[in-house]
Amino acid sequence: MRIALLLLAALAAVTPALGQVLTLEAARSRALGSQPSLHAMDLTARAAEDTALANGVLPDPHLKLGAYNFPTRNFPRAREDMTQWGVSYEQTIPGGDKLRLRTQRGMAEASQARAEIEGERQRIERDVALVWLDVFQADKAERLVASLFEEYQRAIEAASIGVASGRTPQADLFAARQMAGQATDRRLDLSAQAQRARAMLRRWVPDAGAFEVPADLPNWPDPGPLAGLADQLDHHPQHGALLLAQSVAENDVALAREASKPDRSIEFGYFAREGLNRSDMIGVQISFELPMWQDQKQDRLLAAKLKLAEKVKDQRADHLRMLRSELEAAYSDWRMAMERLGNFDRASLPAAEARLQTLLAAQSGGRTEIATVFDARRQLIEARIQQLSLRVAIAKTRASLAYFEHTQGEQK
Repeated sequence: MRIALLLLAALAAVTPALGQVLTLEAARSRALGSQPSLHAMDLTARAAEDTALANGVLPDPHLKLGAYNFPTRNFPRAREDMTQWGVSYEQTIPGGDKLRLRTQRGMAEASQARAEIEGERQRIERDVALVWLDVFQADKAERLVASLFEEYQRAIEAASIGVASGRTPQADLFAARQMAGQATDRRLDLSAQAQRARAMLRRWVPDAGAFEVPADLPNWPDPGPLAGLADQLDHHPQHGALLLAQSVAENDVALAREASKPDRSIEFGYFAREGLNRSDMIGVQISFELPMWQDQKQDRLLAAKLKLAEKVKDQRADHLRMLRSELEAAYSDWRMAMERLGNFDRASLPAAEARLQTLLAAQSGGRTEIATVFDARRQLIEARIQQLSLRVAIAKTRASLAYFEHTQGEQK
């Protein structure tokens, strides 16, 4: 009894809970709400903001403690009037506009990270939709084959009775068993596909195995014109992140230009002298960097940053081409899938249904073999599986096109 209870508990753990349906929108919401990669990217953006604010503050000052003018003879016990004990405070002040530009660059880097988060959210929504549709397709196809298997089982029972009474040829029983075996193999294959798809969905929704999929596909409206979608690609979050990367590169160029403006430091000190009736000393010192080899250092650094800024521009141009190519391919796939489904609904599926009905009528009159009817049933189920595949293909292309319909500032 205990073993039976354990087996039932294990079966319940791997079987989707009855009545609990995981819609596509619910899957997306769960994925976005508990995605570690998004949290990691948010931490990166916040770290960049904190770093930007820290880089806009003056460098930490130096506190110096020292002893000066010790005679070398009888060191360290010897003292003279010029021997001093000193404490000084030194502050470095970056030259030019470096502090502001460092903060500005850091904030641009943080904005780029925020844009990458929005792009990642869109990518997750698309990827979740594609995997969820794989689960839907495999689940519904398995159910169709299961219904065919049940028909074959009923045929086996009827044929067994007929053979026992002598009214049915034994070949009909063998034909029913053969078709039932083929249906079982097909169902096992589809079951493996469904389990694999659910495993992939658990990448985004860890408890996806505890839910069933709904009865129907989401109802997506037709996409807008291709030209209109293409015009919006400049505002796509993935492309916007590269635009902000260019802003970071331009700030690097500005900082490289400021590198030729020397940093300076100012130092204040107080020095106590050895000996009686000797006045203590105070000191003020100002130092400057000397960019003596500017053509070999600062100019080279500026040239390097200019090259990197140009590189980002080329990356943006290449990325825009890639987005445009992917959009056109997805749009073409959507139109072709729509045409194929329309043709299938008008011709292929009605023909398969009509063939089965004709053979059933012929069988009742004894004019055809039962194996032919069994094959017609199988072909009708395969036709419905193909129709399901085309409907899912349309849904996948719409999910891919939805990825391009988002623009910065929008959330669909």
